[in-house]
Amino acid sequence: MKKLTKKYAELLNQASTATGRKEAVGLLHKAAKLQNKINEKSKD
Repeated sequence: MKKLTKKYAELLNQASTATGRKEAVGLLHKAAKLQNKINEKSKD
């Protein structure tokens, strides 16, 4: 769980410093997928 949260925070940080729109959107999509995984694991 900690690995997922760390990776999620890292992706959000990268998205905030991204230079292009496509790069930022791609990183945000990856972060959203991780957030879904985190939410699923917290329900268990």
